[in-house]
Amino acid sequence: RLTVSATALLASCSKGLDLNPDGSKTDHSSARINADGSIDLGAGDIGILNYAYALEQLETAFYTMAVEKTTGLSFHDSQALLELREHELVHREFFRAVLGENAIPDLDFSFAGVDWNNRNAVFDLANQFETTGVGAYNGAARYIQNVNVIAIAGKIVSVEARHAALTGHMLLPNSKFSIAHELIDSNGLDVVYRPAQVLPIAQRYIKQKLMASNLPTA
Repeated sequence: RLTVSATALLASCSKGLDLNPDGSKTDHSSARINADGSIDLGAGDIGILNYAYALEQLETAFYTMAVEKTTGLSFHDSQALLELREHELVHREFFRAVLGENAIPDLDFSFAGVDWNNRNAVFDLANQFETTGVGAYNGAARYIQNVNVIAIAGKIVSVEARHAALTGHMLLPNSKFSIAHELIDSNGLDVVYRPAQVLPIAQRYIKQKLMASNLPTA
């Protein structure tokens, strides 16, 4: 399957990303589970990678549910959701492979408020996730120190931007709003969201509390 080969390709890229130059398997930047059950994303590049990994886990879980539970879909609707799920799955597995023992655990999610009987509601939430994801990558890139990680993140965010455009088109196929022009500034640059803006949005659907106090901010 395409997903299997793409996951293997990205996983092979991860082997060249040395997150611990001193040769250790873990370091002070690693994520950890706190005594209260909250999850510290970590610091430095590991923290940023775990931040992205949490978002990719969320998107994969959402699209998995959407494919299984959304009613009243056309063939093209179903194919769009399926392809979105497959892409996010590849991204999730890439970050899992890159982080190794530094990765946060598998997260648990709740989509209790989603109306799976409303096709537009599902694509609207998908568009919110994708737009937020694009802004999250744009906002986090400045903090990444490993140039190889930056290169891969740049490739992933370009795919997320395509996702945002697609989900917008699925909602308003005959409108200029489907390209989300309101999220592009006067310089032709895309939206930028800081972790402090993104995590409260993601946290609505993640059961574990994510702690981002150690993420780089400058």
